[in-house]
Amino acid sequence: MELVHFVPVIIFIAALGLIAFEIVDKALIALTGAVLMVLLGFLGPEDAVHAIDFETIILLMAMMMLVEISRKSGIFSWMNVKLVSLTRGNPLAIAIIFSLITALFSAFLDNVTTIIIVVPITIELFRGLGRDPKPIILQEILMSNIGGALTLIGDPTHIIIGSAAELTFNEFIVNLWMPVVGSIVALLGIFVVWRWSHLKPIAKNLKTLLLSMMLIRKLEYEFLNIELSKTFIIKSLAVILLTLTGFALQTQLGLPVHIIGLAGALLLALICTKNIHIHDALKGVEWTTLMFFAGLFIMVAGVEHTGLLDEISKFIVSSSGDFGMVVIYVLWGSAIISMLIDNVGFVTVMVPVIMGIEAQLSGEPHIQLLWWALALGAVMGGNGTIIGSSANVVGCDLAKKHGEPITFFQYSKYAFPTAFVALLICTAYLLYRVNFT
Repeated sequence: MELVHFVPVIIFIAALGLIAFEIVDKALIALTGAVLMVLLGFLGPEDAVHAIDFETIILLMAMMMLVEISRKSGIFSWMNVKLVSLTRGNPLAIAIIFSLITALFSAFLDNVTTIIIVVPITIELFRGLGRDPKPIILQEILMSNIGGALTLIGDPTHIIIGSAAELTFNEFIVNLWMPVVGSIVALLGIFVVWRWSHLKPIAKNLKTLLLSMMLIRKLEYEFLNIELSKTFIIKSLAVILLTLTGFALQTQLGLPVHIIGLAGALLLALICTKNIHIHDALKGVEWTTLMFFAGLFIMVAGVEHTGLLDEISKFIVSSSGDFGMVVIYVLWGSAIISMLIDNVGFVTVMVPVIMGIEAQLSGEPHIQLLWWALALGAVMGGNGTIIGSSANVVGCDLAKKHGEPITFFQYSKYAFPTAFVALLICTAYLLYRVNFT
């Protein structure tokens, strides 16, 4: 490589560094990097436009619209309060149910939205019970990432991988449910053991029991003392279920997921025009996030044109003659790097690398495992530090806004070991797939 070819790499690394330290908004950084790639001649204007994965952008936009309209119906607040009532204020029941619900919501909505929905009520609950809410907030952040790993739409990294590798919604579930469920069970067990003294049943403590019942009544009043439209809620639930069914039947329908997602969002917007104006629905779309993705795609295309990513793929293949070890290198390499930088940026740059490895190992029967290793490594590794995933950043920001700041060390003290456990589970699963299927 000539010296000038390192300029796109320097631009990309500098952009990731600025994004990691949140010096300027990440969308502004990514777009600036993208424009530099064009201005300096590493990409032509048309090449830059072609580099943007519009399927990913459209699917993200559609899911944001769908969730925003549904959220306006009050369905998520209603479900939260009903779940709280179900637990009767028992800290152990709250921790388990909200952990599982967070994982489930994250699989079929998206992990950032899920965190925004569950964290505020969790803080209110545990504060009211006189308990420290930080541990359960940490647990919910980790569960949101792990749950999001189950489906194509659960995590932005999966949307990128699914679009690039042309993987279906069902393929994600079929191939990832075992390590995801295993990680959820392991994480729940670790959390209960770690915080048992704060999660003990309260049935014999009359004072705490009375306090919890009063708190539940307070939450019911605060969160449900609004006029809920049953018709709006039913419409929202019906379209969400219809959209998810469309994802599941993607192969039979012969439609890409971004078209199914967009159709669902538009359908809900059309039938709910009396409840929410389209302008309000569009305000719920995180346009800066979409601009960040667009800039990122262009920067990666600039780096790809240098030939560096081809060299990286050749290096990974040549590092071991055992395909199983190549898969593990991808898993753990993805995990470690995703702890240090935002996993979306890392996955975007790794997609062409994995494609390069696929081209060199085209005869390998388990070649698709490379994509699952990348997906699992990015998500599970992204759990390890605050900066590893968008959900981590959003969750900790919400905690800070509610007077419960979580430091980098506090986060890593619990998250890093649990991420390591989840990665061991993923390692065992991938090696089993390589050797016994």
